[in-house]
Order: sequence, then C-alpha cells, then structure tokens
Amino acid sequence: MRLKRNREMIHFSGRRHTKLGICSMIIGIVSVLGLVTVSILSGLDRGQGGFLVGVAGIGLFALSVFGFVLSYKAFKKKDIFYRFPMIGAILNGLMTILLLVIYILGI
Repeated sequence: MRLKRNREMIHFSGRRHTKLGICSMIIGIVSVLGLVTVSILSGLDRGQGGFLVGVAGIGLFALSVFGFVLSYKAFKKKDIFYRFPMIGAILNGLMTILLLVIYILGI
C-alpha cells in the first residue's frame, strides 16, 4: 500500500525561533535550578542559610523578572514560533510569584 503525498501537506513558513525566547527559557530553567539549590543549602543549615543564601535568592528573583521581560519582548516579534517564549514566560512568571511570596512571608 502506497501513501499519496499531497502538496498541501507540506507547509513552509517564514517563522523561526527567536533568540530572546530561547534565552528566556534558559533563564527560567536556571532560576528553577537555582531555587532548588538555594533550598537544599538552606535545608542543610537547618534554615540558617545566612546572608549569601538570601542574596542568591534575591538574585534569582531579579533574574526571573529579567527572563519574563525577555519573553514579553519575544512575544512582540512577528512570524515566530511561540514554544520557547511561552515556556520562558511560564517558568519565569511562576518563579517571580513564588520568590515574591517567599520573601513576603519572610518579612
């Protein structure tokens, strides 16, 4: 049995992956891994992580906000694939909210 190929099945488009979207996704992954690392370090010290763990957490918060801004800029471009900017926006948005809640509860 031979399958027929239809010319309408093949679609070539001018869309591409943006560098901003890929960078945003990478920043989101780094932010998630950083939170896991900071949490483990703080847990090993029984909640007394100290100044460096707090600074690392604030740095992760700033990094996730920056990643969210990059994904927002990537969404503004035309003729792109939305996979990487969407993953970056979700990861960075969740990390921003989570880190903000952690710091509000810590006050």
